[in-house]
Amino acid sequence: MDPLIFLIIVGFSWISLNAIARTHWFEVKNPEIGLGYAFYRTKKLNNLIDRLAGRGQIIWKFFWDIGVISGLGILIVALAFFTINIPLFFLPTGDGTSSAIAVTPVIPGITISFQSLPYFLVAIMIGAVVHEFAHGIAARVEGVDLKSTGIFIFLVLFGAFVEPDEKVFNQKSRRSKVRIMAAGALANMAVAVIFILILILPFGFPLLISPLYHTESSGALIIETIPENPAALAGIKAGFAIIAINSSNGLKSISSAADFQQYANSSILPNQTLTFYFAKGGKPIPLETVPREDNPSKGFVGIRTWEYLKSRFFTPSPLVNLIPYWTLNTILYVFMLNLMFAMINLLPIPFLDGDKLLTAFLGPKFSEYLPWIRYFSLGVMGINILLSLYFMGWPKL
Repeated sequence: MDPLIFLIIVGFSWISLNAIARTHWFEVKNPEIGLGYAFYRTKKLNNLIDRLAGRGQIIWKFFWDIGVISGLGILIVALAFFTINIPLFFLPTGDGTSSAIAVTPVIPGITISFQSLPYFLVAIMIGAVVHEFAHGIAARVEGVDLKSTGIFIFLVLFGAFVEPDEKVFNQKSRRSKVRIMAAGALANMAVAVIFILILILPFGFPLLISPLYHTESSGALIIETIPENPAALAGIKAGFAIIAINSSNGLKSISSAADFQQYANSSILPNQTLTFYFAKGGKPIPLETVPREDNPSKGFVGIRTWEYLKSRFFTPSPLVNLIPYWTLNTILYVFMLNLMFAMINLLPIPFLDGDKLLTAFLGPKFSEYLPWIRYFSLGVMGINILLSLYFMGWPKL
């Protein structure tokens, strides 16, 4: 779908929903529906948060104290990172590209591709729920009541929230306040650490999927076919698992994505007829290759591959075959989003936790410095966004 059409559909849907919700015969207060957002509030989750907060309060307080120290450290590191990122836009690497990290708004279809959007939505929901539950638990441990908990939708993004009693919160000690404000980011960092360990430890991801899938590759899983290229035109789709390829040179067994890549680089010629053989349930499909744009002496079929991990219980099919790949991408996005969520949310910018954490930490004695810190932080982030758009356009995740 074209990004502009997608944004028009989303915008029209919210305008229509907002108009319907405000009519006198259909007026609703919960969920609260506005232009581009909706909140659903409930107290049903309060009991769960109370039970979690009531167990091991000494451990919780120790954990939140660690969160205060790490939160202030992350605040400084994040602000330094985004500050140092600015001059990197003007220092190209050896290949002429910028070495800076792009900082762009989250816009589905523009800065978040439709292919990545499902992973992004799952990751942002996990991050938001963990973040808000941590705030809720910390608030209850410190004796602050919760008005409500709930979920929200902003355009197409989902999340969660807790509403502490502001009057009670404002009466608490400085230590209690900083514990509550640091809890969310600490929980996000903990999630990021857990998920990166799953990714980098040799036994992490294999152990996770081993109950349902074999952990040794037995083919090359097609994760994407490029439109208007031989594979797509021949009817080959994402989820097909290549186990062999036949050509004029004979039959070649494929047991991994590396096998296919090596075969593609060394044996596939332009205008060559190939027959692809797939895992059980797939019929052989012939196709004719085309020249590669970057090297016309090589053939091109237009597919991207990953390891084919055979299911232990289910018959091979595109959906079943793709689940391990989807799982790995979801883990990667959960790690990245929780890490970035913690860093950005701890910046001393109004409405973010970092601003409230720094306000509570500095107290009235040093409050005169807060506006300047906020202006500096807003300026740094604004410059990062503008330079990202200028030098990199609208890069997609």
